[in-house]
Amino acid sequence: MDWTAILQASLSFFLVLTALALAYLLVRIGGTFSRINDFLKRLDDEVIPLLSKTQVTLDEVNSQLGKVDDMLGTLVNVTNKVETTSRVMQSVVTRPVKKAAGLSAGVSEAVSHLISGQRGR
Repeated sequence: MDWTAILQASLSFFLVLTALALAYLLVRIGGTFSRINDFLKRLDDEVIPLLSKTQVTLDEVNSQLGKVDDMLGTLVNVTNKVETTSRVMQSVVTRPVKKAAGLSAGVSEAVSHLISGQRGR
């Protein structure tokens, strides 16, 4: 046997060993891709309904927020009307009281002036 035959046999053995290793790796990678494909199918089956439910929930929340906005607008209107009414009532009540206080002060001053004027005579 010469060296050329030994080198060719060694090279053939190395190539067969490399082919077997590559075949093993390709089978393992194929299994991994199969598991990834199954995972993606399950993810698709679970995420799409979840996103759909989330969209429905967000639509309902937006609807409720619209109602809250309407209620707050109504509350602001009612508050403004109450404020206006309280100002009018304050005006209605305080003006006569001020006038009555002024009148009573004037009468009191006049009476005290008359009394002091009679004493001086």
